[in-house]
Amino acid sequence: MSDGSARPQRARRPFARRTLRGQVSLLGLVVITGWVIILTISFNLLLANRLKSEADSALRTRATTAAATVAFKDGNAISVREGADDAVLDSGIWVYSKDGSVERPHGDASIQAAADRLAHGPSRYLNNGETDRLYSLPLIDHGKRAGTVVASVSLEPYRHATKAALAGSALVAGFVLLGAYPVLRIAAGRALRPVDEMTKQAADWSAHEVSARFGDEQRFREIQTLAATLDGVLDRLSAVVRHERQLSAELSHELRTPLARIVAEVDLLLARHHDPAELETAHRAMRESALSMERILETLLAAARADIRDAPGRCELAPAVAAAVASLGPETRVQLHTAVGPGAVGVDAAIVERVLAPVLDNALRYAATGVRVTSRNEADTVVLCVDDDGPGVPVEEREAIFEPGFRGQPDDAHDGAGLGLALARRLARAATGDVVVSGPESTFEIRLPPA
Repeated sequence: MSDGSARPQRARRPFARRTLRGQVSLLGLVVITGWVIILTISFNLLLANRLKSEADSALRTRATTAAATVAFKDGNAISVREGADDAVLDSGIWVYSKDGSVERPHGDASIQAAADRLAHGPSRYLNNGETDRLYSLPLIDHGKRAGTVVASVSLEPYRHATKAALAGSALVAGFVLLGAYPVLRIAAGRALRPVDEMTKQAADWSAHEVSARFGDEQRFREIQTLAATLDGVLDRLSAVVRHERQLSAELSHELRTPLARIVAEVDLLLARHHDPAELETAHRAMRESALSMERILETLLAAARADIRDAPGRCELAPAVAAAVASLGPETRVQLHTAVGPGAVGVDAAIVERVLAPVLDNALRYAATGVRVTSRNEADTVVLCVDDDGPGVPVEEREAIFEPGFRGQPDDAHDGAGLGLALARRLARAATGDVVVSGPESTFEIRLPPA
């Protein structure tokens, strides 16, 4: 039955099914459409203005030519000299004197009225509706106005030219836009093809070969930036993989000792019959080993999550050192002496134990007769010193021993994997401390922050 509450739905992602190539093509088409519209309008406006100027120039030419055929008589009388092309010249030409019209071509009443309005005014242009345009030119004789010449021209050819240009430019613009989209898609596809190939290559490398990189091969600047970014992602992925492998190795290394103790106790229990006291001792040993494994797991996982800096904790140093010594089990070959003074450090006890235990284990392995653990306080550091009377660490190997997998004497048949000291340093540095080897006697110094 429904509890009456609606299940929240995920917000839809409208762009999830769209491609970048399509988006780039549409954006380019929008931009091109805008420019084509602007250019088409501008072209037609310029053409219309140009045709208007041509019409005005033709009117002035006709009026000037007609004025050249006018003769002036005494008393400002006007006469028109007839020429060979008089019929052509008289078409659309009006000649006026002071007293009235001298020459009047045939035309409808509207154009005749328009010409009459221009007969006595200044030189100017006048449109007669949308079909004709007129121009008046005053006739001057001896500084006085003797009459007027009015010329007209039909606007139909110019209108047809304007309409034809508009239709042609619109048609051309349409063809340009129709061809622009597929060209833009092809261009966008070619431009984005390296991105697609690099994405697939990075995905393949991340799954099978995290060490491969794109490198500094010559590419376009944007593609080179993408390559550098993907290389950075692969570097981080590779570091994560190495960290996981290192964590697995550290878990195996650190859990080997308590697990071996549990197995040994079980073998002893199965080997023969035991009285209640022996069973209780065995049970207690297995419980302590299991608890030790639990602490190891918690410590390593805390270090892997980098939680130490956020919650470093606090503990008394002497009990933490004692716990680290106890976790090593009985040691009969050499003597282990501790002389740790009272005081606290700003690190959780489990961290102190996991840092100190590998260092002690290393010292016990190479010591001749004994190992000594002491402590001292410096200005802002608590230092745990682990000394042994073994051969010491060569100066050239004092950093290498903290590298995972490094073994100073790989032929000494001990079962270490070269991870203990690396883990100790990493945990110490995660807690703002460190583990170093110093002095001629190869003293291991564990530096921890004070409480």
